[in-house]
Amino acid sequence: MKTLRMIALAGLFAAPLSMADVVVIAHPNGPDNLSENDVRDLYLNRSNAATPFEIAKGSDVRREFHDWITGRSNSQLQSFWAEQTFTGEGQPPAEVSDSARMVDEVAATPNSVGYADPADVDDSVEVILTP
Repeated sequence: MKTLRMIALAGLFAAPLSMADVVVIAHPNGPDNLSENDVRDLYLNRSNAATPFEIAKGSDVRREFHDWITGRSNSQLQSFWAEQTFTGEGQPPAEVSDSARMVDEVAATPNSVGYADPADVDDSVEVILTP
């Protein structure tokens, strides 16, 4: 019984370590004063204040970002964007392959935002939000 408790406790402490960190990034020339709600609006097609980029499905960074910002799972996002596309209300953000590519795309695209693992962020972009 004592061993089972120790294993359970170890699992609880290890779980946060396995989650990817995520920060919201922007092109250096803007936007720079976005709140969590502003970013949520960009990723849910409620605002066109900036151009958002998305990491491809299956990424821990993508999952953590959407848990934090939109509160939606991959399947909920897929359903949301299918409806937006079908009704002609919008298209999903352009996708990049991974966090490092996200930094490259945001750095190369004026007035864009994205999210990335902090380990991939360099001075070519600006961190505008952290959890």
